[in-house]
Amino acid sequence: MISDPSSSRFISWTELGTSFVVSNVGEFSRSILGSHFKHNNFSSFVRQLNMYGFHKINRTPRSQRTSTDAQTWEFSHHKFLRGRPDLLDEIKRKALETTPGTTGDGSNGKHRVELPGEMMVMREENRRVWDALMAERRKVERLTSVVRGLWEVVGKGFPGSGESQPAMTTAWLMFSRSPALSS
Repeated sequence: MISDPSSSRFISWTELGTSFVVSNVGEFSRSILGSHFKHNNFSSFVRQLNMYGFHKINRTPRSQRTSTDAQTWEFSHHKFLRGRPDLLDEIKRKALETTPGTTGDGSNGKHRVELPGEMMVMREENRRVWDALMAERRKVERLTSVVRGLWEVVGKGFPGSGESQPAMTTAWLMFSRSPALSS
């Protein structure tokens, strides 16, 4: 596409040949993208470039930027250089990791690029949450044991309490089966 003379007014190498420029994004999308891709969506084109390690170079100050259609976008990749077609084979798509629930071969199409260290951070956070959960469960078990002990004392009844043994036993059974005491 970049070597095609018919598209040179929309996409071309920079003077140094270390990056390329896409001019008039709207016209480029309508005229060029559809003939090289299954779409003519510039955002999808940029996403594909990013997946292969290309980076956008911002040379226009924010205050001077125009509408997206009229903007000039510049992209670079350290192995995409003018006059060096031998490097093209070294440009690879970023590694994809299957998301949970996939078959491992990616057959359901759910993929995402893993950010550096993201999995390690998530695993550490998961471990902290599990540790906190286990600590809370131990607290609940201790409290349940204390409450049971107290009910045993109360269950024997105090002189003049007015509670009969069967009523207290029923109350204890309802209390001990409460979801709040489940661990």
